[in-house]
Amino acid sequence: MSKVVTAILGGGQGARLYPLTELRAKPAVPMGGKFRLIDIPISNSIRS
Repeated sequence: MSKVVTAILGGGQGARLYPLTELRAKPAVPMGGKFRLIDIPISNSIRS
């Protein structure tokens, strides 16, 4: 198995999610009460 490096761009200003991003970064916003927004692209990268 070869090693792969992945870069996930998950930043931004967070203007559309402002009430949720006032105190935390956009990728750290909880979604569905269980996951954070960044968990989905990380999971997709691991499984691809």
